[in-house]
Amino acid sequence: MRQTICISLILLLFSCNSNNEKEIAELFKQVNNNRILGKKFDAIKDCEKIISLDNSNIDAYRVLSELTFETGDFEKSLELNKKLIELKPDAYQYYSKTGLLLALFDKNEKSELYYEKGREVFTKKEKEYWTKTDTLSMASMFMTIGDSIKSRELLKSAIKRKPNDSVYFKVLKEFNDYSHIKTINQLKKVMTESEYTESDDNSDSKIIEVKN
Repeated sequence: MRQTICISLILLLFSCNSNNEKEIAELFKQVNNNRILGKKFDAIKDCEKIISLDNSNIDAYRVLSELTFETGDFEKSLELNKKLIELKPDAYQYYSKTGLLLALFDKNEKSELYYEKGREVFTKKEKEYWTKTDTLSMASMFMTIGDSIKSRELLKSAIKRKPNDSVYFKVLKEFNDYSHIKTINQLKKVMTESEYTESDDNSDSKIIEVKN
């Protein structure tokens, strides 16, 4: 009798997990569709539903962190990036994004600590990244961790090898034009002045429009 009950419980748990997986898959489809349509706040709700079903789903946290940043909820995005570090401590990009958001709130000492940690984590896996990606992607990674010098060096060396490839020139120009301080000040302006535009679904929700 006891064995029968145990088997029934196992089957019930398996059935619940299977149903959750199907629901999560459908919700991710909705997230992607809503992002394509510009319905970011609907996509946020879908991500929150996924997390309620699976509170360790790193993809849901990642997308939610991006969406909250894009829609101006910087405090929530900061909280989510810290959660992402907990879930995946070997991912350098979450440390860098946390560093950026902390700088936005004038927590500069903490910001630099996260940037340093991001560079440390990146260095440990740099050789692995080189085996899996190309020069352009590596240059972007170095920019993400705040090593703009290394990033530009890579692009300049690529231009010497492929002088007719305009992509490298374009990316190098973008990186040369980038200013960390300018980006922080721009985001602060967005945050303080509440510069929003109406979302595509004409709801009351607003989406940030960041000026270049």
